Amino acid sequence: MEQGTSCSRPLHGFTLVELLVVIAIIATLIGLLLPAVQSAREAARRMKCSSQLRQVALAAHVSHDAKRTLPPLSAFNKFQPVTHAPNYRPGYGFTMFTWLLPFLEENGLYSMATSGTLGVRTPVPNAPGAGVVSSMPIGSLLCPSDATHTEGLAKTTNGGANFWAAGSYAGNYNVFGNPQAATVAARLEGVSRIPGSMPDGTAKTVMLAERYGTCGSTGRQEDARANLWSDANDTWRPVICVNEDEQTPQTAGYRQCKSFQVTPNWLSECDSTRAQSAHPGGIPVALGDGSVRSVAAGIAESVWAAVCHPADGTTAGADW
Repeated sequence: MEQGTSCSRPLHGFTLVELLVVIAIIATLIGLLLPAVQSAREAARRMKCSSQLRQVALAAHVSHDAKRTLPPLSAFNKFQPVTHAPNYRPGYGFTMFTWLLPFLEENGLYSMATSGTLGVRTPVPNAPGAGVVSSMPIGSLLCPSDATHTEGLAKTTNGGANFWAAGSYAGNYNVFGNPQAATVAARLEGVSRIPGSMPDGTAKTVMLAERYGTCGSTGRQEDARANLWSDANDTWRPVICVNEDEQTPQTAGYRQCKSFQVTPNWLSECDSTRAQSAHPGGIPVALGDGSVRSVAAGIAESVWAAVCHPADGTTAGADW
């Protein structure tokens, strides 16, 4: 070899075809991985939601032990206090969740609700909900999978509900109410005891279930209803099994609870007279014994109605 000459290897880079193949492989792997990641995230959200539901159920039990009855389902309306339910302090606009605040580590909010001392929640002077307890979101009452609220406030502008705090859980009227009472107010106030008011068995009675924070069927945001954790008005009560748009039991007697919906579109497919699950496959519920389980989508309507009625004398059957 002559001096001054050298041998060099030709340099090879990716051809365009090779680069496209690599990109396609990466895209395929991401496509395969993404559903697994989403599934894992939903499983974590479902677990947290179930844990929160259990926390509310246990709070109801502790309240029952302290007061000797479950909390009333709701005041008759925003301006009328509950006065007949034994051992529970009358509260204007209270729902069962308001009475449960001390047992959910929310003593500060409960003190504000009972003393009339109001905080500042919204920066808009004189806005609906400005500064009142009912406008304050509570994280433990919001299911992580429930996307039907905006930073804890309802999405609907109906009645200014977008200034009020939504919740993802609702109490069973057949359990927390007093369906056999003569007046609407008395039906809402409830005098339920554990286990006496659940002769069918606490482990076979649905006490609490998920419900969307905002629920509409017309496609119009201004028409939708809301599930507000601390608003006793009949449009917003956090309740299931009344079976009416206006959540007021006008006639006496237990209700055959309507079956729940699973992941309906909150704006165009949601029926506010029913419970809703934000999780595919079924709905988490808390039972009268404080346990939590998931009820599969497609469960027979008769079985769902039976487990939502604490005293109908029927068995849930194999479907349960």
